[in-house]
Amino acid sequence: MSQPLRIVPDEPFPEVGTAFHTALSADGRWLAVVGYLGGAFSRSRTVDLPHGSRPAPRVLVYRRADLSYHRTVAVPGESVDTLAFHPTLPLLAVGTDEGDEYARHGTLLLADVVTGRQTRVVCADAGVAALRWRDADTLDVLLTETDHDLASEGLIRYAESAVPRPPSGDWLALAPEAEETSEPPPDAPEPAPLAVRQPAASDWAARLPKVDVPARHAELRELATAGGRDWRARRAVWAVAALRDGRVLAAREDNLLECWSPEGRRMWTVPPPAESFQYVGLQLQVTPDERTARVTVATGTSDNRRSTVLAVSLADGSVRTEHHLRYPALLASRADGVWAARDTCELFPAPPSWSPSATLLFAPDGTPLGAVPLGHYDVRTELTVRRAPDLYALVVRDRPAPPGTETDAARADAAGGSYAYAAEQARLAHQETWLARVSLGERNAPGAVVPLFPLGPRTAVRGGPAVYVNDAAGPALILATADSGTPRLTRRSLPHGEPTWSLPTDSAIAGVDLHANTLYAATATGDLLTLSPTTGTLHTRHPLTSPGGHPFTPLTLTATPTGDVVIGTLEGRLLVRGLSA
Repeated sequence: MSQPLRIVPDEPFPEVGTAFHTALSADGRWLAVVGYLGGAFSRSRTVDLPHGSRPAPRVLVYRRADLSYHRTVAVPGESVDTLAFHPTLPLLAVGTDEGDEYARHGTLLLADVVTGRQTRVVCADAGVAALRWRDADTLDVLLTETDHDLASEGLIRYAESAVPRPPSGDWLALAPEAEETSEPPPDAPEPAPLAVRQPAASDWAARLPKVDVPARHAELRELATAGGRDWRARRAVWAVAALRDGRVLAAREDNLLECWSPEGRRMWTVPPPAESFQYVGLQLQVTPDERTARVTVATGTSDNRRSTVLAVSLADGSVRTEHHLRYPALLASRADGVWAARDTCELFPAPPSWSPSATLLFAPDGTPLGAVPLGHYDVRTELTVRRAPDLYALVVRDRPAPPGTETDAARADAAGGSYAYAAEQARLAHQETWLARVSLGERNAPGAVVPLFPLGPRTAVRGGPAVYVNDAAGPALILATADSGTPRLTRRSLPHGEPTWSLPTDSAIAGVDLHANTLYAATATGDLLTLSPTTGTLHTRHPLTSPGGHPFTPLTLTATPTGDVVIGTLEGRLLVRGLSA
């Protein structure tokens, strides 16, 4: 029997992410927040979201009385630059401003936050930079105009427009949908909203909305405190692990590691060290004895990226440095605790001269065990396998090339230019992505990479999370891949890769795990799937939503020893769904 979804930590505004703007209605009933979630990508992990890896900001509406989520106001485009509540109505005006001075465009949106009804005025040659209600019947709009004559020399050109209440009295009739009619248009039609403009008055400069994230976060924290609760801004949770004693570990972008009690209480936190560069909290490995967790810290500079592997005591969160690696690393481990650190380059595109470092192998206690050459890495060769007795990786192998291809490639290397690009594409077209097993060397001998089977052309296949299963049908990997853009889950038998079943999904799989003959998978669109690992039969689909119905964005998933499922989200929260009676 499924239990309700639990959000950890239990705080208001779990959907926000980073707050850019806020507005409170005149009657104090409604709070609007522009929330931004950041990107769902890095060089070591990427989740393909339905509308790109960087979701657009959202306008979230909350009830001021109890800070509960009410609805999301859908806004077109990639930015929300300003918002303002009507002085007497539950009406929210939202403005977007996109492009640059040579090609501005934007939208004025009006939404009834109670009913969800809205109307939009699309402005093809200007963006909406600021809004203010002059009174109940007039909305003043500051526009950033396109420089059609290229005379502004990079300066922003401002204009203002006054938008009156429509004659019907209904603000949502400001831009009615066009109706089919045989009547000719009137001789003197009413000008479209925002069409009548004049140079902006000087007092607009002081009213331009400023993006002050610390101030907005302090405002939300004060609101939470006034209600007897706490709130902290949280960034994406990229890795989670469940311990046998019920504790949950989470690695976030802005924290190396957090430990949560079974009841959802934060026990300790490991902040990023001062020398960290750009990414922290993207990876997490737990030793089989559950005494230590390993996390990585990106160090160095943008053109010389490195990694530090830190060992965190799970008793108290104390940290010691375990290894300094001369490359940015992707960690992988097998069930007995043996682990590997693969060079991910962290430069995109990888320079032609880049020769990846050998993948280092380590014992559970961190003792070096040698190295193996896994070759090129990019987001298409991402693979993270849970519960496997062996180390697995995706590697790139050449297929036999047609006659003349190698000669053309050699000529292209010497010639350079567009011909070189075409030849490089020809190279890629004759490469395949293979699943390989990494074997340790005998008696300190070098390890070996054993190619097992191809997944498809390098340019058409993309890897992702996977889980090892060994049941009545034999040993297998259940892999989340994208084949020519189509995400799917596939069970492939080991060691030869015969597909037992394959299930296309409506969006990318962000995480997959197994418990008690049930397969769990979280999709990027915010669903938790339960399936049969043997047949691939889909049993249930649970929407991962907040109490008000807002969908969360999963990034990772693990099953606990007791059968619960823990999901890390782009919103920075943990979702815990109990699936036991």
